Amino acid sequence: MATVHRFTLGGVADTTLGLQLLRSHTDDGLPATRDRTLEVPGRQGAVDFGADLSARVFVLECVLVGATTPETLAAAVRAVSAVLLDSDGRPVDCSLVFTKEPTRTYTVRYLGNLPIERLGGASGKITLPLTAFDPYAYGSTVTTSATVTADGQEIAVTNSGGYATPPRIRIRNDGAGDITGFTLTFSALKT
Repeated sequence: MATVHRFTLGGVADTTLGLQLLRSHTDDGLPATRDRTLEVPGRQGAVDFGADLSARVFVLECVLVGATTPETLAAAVRAVSAVLLDSDGRPVDCSLVFTKEPTRTYTVRYLGNLPIERLGGASGKITLPLTAFDPYAYGSTVTTSATVTADGQEIAVTNSGGYATPPRIRIRNDGAGDITGFTLTFSALKT
């Protein structure tokens, strides 16, 4: 039996929107690179100044399920539009979460046009063009609280993600005296 891939868009499940993701949808394994190179006349090759990732593009091919009349098909398209647009009709940023990675969230925006392929009057296929301008998927924020009770005490904080993430540190003095002479040391361990 084929696996049915599911997603939520703007916190709304695909099934609530009346959508079923087709197997033919595309999402970049890695987004395209934006390379910075310079070709110098009279020199072989090019000078490489590095690269960055471009925006991540998702093209979600979906079937509109449950539409039994042209009117219910139009209502389903309006329900999808309500997630993608604000009350002024402008595209909004919304979350995109796939069930294959339920702990990872992309922030996407509708970009392009929304073609509907009508399949025999009442049913249809829709292509959702979504772009994550920040190409990374993010997990939940993890907060670590600890109390320092002795000189030289170490507190380990681990980033369970796959990318370097700077920590945000808040120091609060619950004692009567001043905090003096402390040192914060950071080290990144590649495992």
